[in-house]
Amino acid sequence: MEETRKIGDYSVKYSMYIGHKDIALGENPNADKDERYMCCFVETNAIFERYSGVLVSDDFAEIAKVFGQRVADAAEEIIQENERACQEVGMNEELTTNSCKSISYEDSIESKVVVIKGSILRPEFRHANHQLMLCTGGFGAQANARGRTCYCISLYDGRKTSFYRTDFLGVMEEKRLPEWAQKGLEKAKEMHAKEKKPTKERGDAR
Repeated sequence: MEETRKIGDYSVKYSMYIGHKDIALGENPNADKDERYMCCFVETNAIFERYSGVLVSDDFAEIAKVFGQRVADAAEEIIQENERACQEVGMNEELTTNSCKSISYEDSIESKVVVIKGSILRPEFRHANHQLMLCTGGFGAQANARGRTCYCISLYDGRKTSFYRTDFLGVMEEKRLPEWAQKGLEKAKEMHAKEKKPTKERGDAR
């Protein structure tokens, strides 16, 4: 039986992660009368879970309306974000196996442009600008890798992130990249080169 998600003393009845927002509606039958139902935004990372925009009510319909409006607002945000991306990059369809070369266990993918599988992304992010990454390293990036994790830099916005090797659809040759991705690749390479450059010790004037 699936364990009920909890936020404090509230059991989550409905939740939706859309765009960049995780929105939850919870119920606590033992709460004060005016606080039985709750709606909030949830931010989660590897260390903690944080809540914001917490609203409570004794009226389920009222809090459901808040939940629905927040979902609608988050959906509108991602619609506008995707429209801006299309204006910036042009064709922004989901990349498939026809767009790249498959990866074998014997291949090193460090310093290669990798294509993220659309299937591991949430539906609203299944576009080329979220799929093209420069793989900068990690145990999963090596040939005959014993690890899984690969570190990446987005060619679209320079965001640093990580994926498992099995999350990749394949690699794309640099000459096949669209113009926006070629520019992003140059920036990503510059970012990675700066990270690899050793910092001088204090007092070292060389």
